[in-house]
Amino acid sequence: MKNLSLFILVAGLFASCSTSESTPVDQLNARRDSLSTVIERLKAELDEVDLQLASVDSTRSFAQVTTFEITQGAFSHSFDVYGSVISDKSVTLYPEMAGSIARVTVKGGERVRAGQVLVSLDGSMAQASLAELKTQLDLAKSVFEKQERLWNQRIGSEVQYLQAKTQFDALQKRLLAVEKQVAMTTINAPFDGVVDQVFAKVGEYAAPGMPMVRLVGNGGLRLEMQVPETYIQRIEKGDGVAMNFSAIQLTLEGTVSQVGNYINPGSRTFSVSVELPKNQNLKANMMASVALKDYSIESAITIPNRLILQDTKGMNYTYVYMQVGCLGTIARRDLVLGVSNDEFTEVKSGVAPGDKVVDRGIRSVQADQIVKLY
Repeated sequence: MKNLSLFILVAGLFASCSTSESTPVDQLNARRDSLSTVIERLKAELDEVDLQLASVDSTRSFAQVTTFEITQGAFSHSFDVYGSVISDKSVTLYPEMAGSIARVTVKGGERVRAGQVLVSLDGSMAQASLAELKTQLDLAKSVFEKQERLWNQRIGSEVQYLQAKTQFDALQKRLLAVEKQVAMTTINAPFDGVVDQVFAKVGEYAAPGMPMVRLVGNGGLRLEMQVPETYIQRIEKGDGVAMNFSAIQLTLEGTVSQVGNYINPGSRTFSVSVELPKNQNLKANMMASVALKDYSIESAITIPNRLILQDTKGMNYTYVYMQVGCLGTIARRDLVLGVSNDEFTEVKSGVAPGDKVVDRGIRSVQADQIVKLY
């Protein structure tokens, strides 16, 4: 059958050549196109016959392959960076007055409540002054009240009344000042949180400006990352983020809450922040590995990276399985690719949804080869 078909084709070609001198160019081109169509159809028929012969020829063996069906769907790309947990409520506490440190009531890592005493200075002198003032104030109050009654009864003198009132008012002001001084002998937690570090030591002399305790609040945590400047135009507020805190085996998802506009001249990076949900296991300065999503599309044709081949000219391609009866043939498809992630690559052209790409065995087959499925 093959010989007969070739004979018909050759005869047709000779016939067309013999009338070339009397046939216009457009007629020759039309004839050529017609013959090309016949050739292609006959080639297809020959391939089909070969496949049918192969399927019934028990003496022939064929390479076996598996396939992967091309689909279309959401696609994204991420890159990895590391971030550190930052607390918006992080404060270092200092004494408001000088004095010897009498007590340190907390340790690093301890949870405290707002108002809890963390460090106490020696306030014995202030306490003694307070006790003495209270005694003086009680006496002054008694004298003032007596002179006030006499003055109201028009018995006492105005001078004695005013002197008693002045003395009473002055002692009240002094008492408030000493009470404030006594309050300054203790350093209290301004909010609920965790003691990050204790600097104070019993017996040391404390002075204003000397750090005593660093306290980190329970809420207001964010993850801050330093991202290479090459991504400055690819990261936007609202981009998706996946965070892995390996120290506590915690994985969280979130979105970018802030993108910095300043490039660090030393590291060539910019800051990116993500607000963190409340979680009692999260602590300031904790590290996390972060997958930052810098590209996403709702509908894309993708192909597994393992099924992308490249020829000697640098052209990307793959092999598609074409089912014919119980066997199939291999067709090469050149690919125009887009963005790649760890597993898949976006395909701009070359394959379509539903195409079956050769998977297992892709590196051992070639175009037009007859194969069978596992």
